[in-house]
Amino acid sequence: MTMEILEAKEAIREVIDQFANLECDVAAQAKFFTEDTHIMVHMNGQLAMDIHGVAEMVKQFSAFTASVKASHHMNGQQVITVNGDKAQDVHYCRAALLTEQNGQAVIVDNYIRYTDQLVRQDGTWRIAERDQYFLMTETRPVQG
Repeated sequence: MTMEILEAKEAIREVIDQFANLECDVAAQAKFFTEDTHIMVHMNGQLAMDIHGVAEMVKQFSAFTASVKASHHMNGQQVITVNGDKAQDVHYCRAALLTEQNGQAVIVDNYIRYTDQLVRQDGTWRIAERDQYFLMTETRPVQG
């Protein structure tokens, strides 16, 4: 593996981790995507969102996260394949969201697989396409 590929993989890890560290700050997360990004979100085996463009992403993800009071994202297994100025990243994430349902605080625990297609633009890696699968979701009341 060349030093260039190792550097690209580390830069891509930074994109993925910085995105997660911003939790639900959708406007700040937008900088990690190309302007013409395409995002597909699958829930319960069905396509739930088919988003075209970063402006639409901000609009839809902001609406989706509007009721979230706190969140925690933890990235796990990750496989990155680099081919010049293009790359594919497949990684898993556990995203726990604190919300309220029927007046009670609940945790919505999501187990997600992302398949991202990235491009390097002006030396910066950005997500051009994201295929996001909610593999499992558990909702439970907050205890104590």
